[in-house]
Amino acid sequence: MNIIKTFRPGDDGTKKYSDKYGQQLCAVRYRRSQCKKTVYTTVEIIVAEREAYPRSQAHRAANAKPTEWVALKIAFDELELRNEAKRIGGRWSKLAKAWVVKRKLAEGAELHHRIVEGLIDKCLDVDM
Repeated sequence: MNIIKTFRPGDDGTKKYSDKYGQQLCAVRYRRSQCKKTVYTTVEIIVAEREAYPRSQAHRAANAKPTEWVALKIAFDELELRNEAKRIGGRWSKLAKAWVVKRKLAEGAELHHRIVEGLIDKCLDVDM
């Protein structure tokens, strides 16, 4: 079906549906069938509402690009891991207290378990 017109609540032609659906009404649309013999009136309404949750770390990691920068959390006393981060070109961020490296290099050096998704946004003191 092709959309002919879309009206928002309060526009002319939506009063009947605004009275029926109230604050739930999002839009009124007129659609023409493929055979162009019929015009349908459809309404878009809100049927449920919930608090928005931030995207999970697993979801972000699944959609990650291998060339993007990531932040690694490595404790001060983990000398071998710190040296490995340096060896693959890692840079220290004083603001985030984390090592900044390319995702692909971190995964290649088996440091993927140290990646903290979203922490890279706080590494403003490192040139990337």
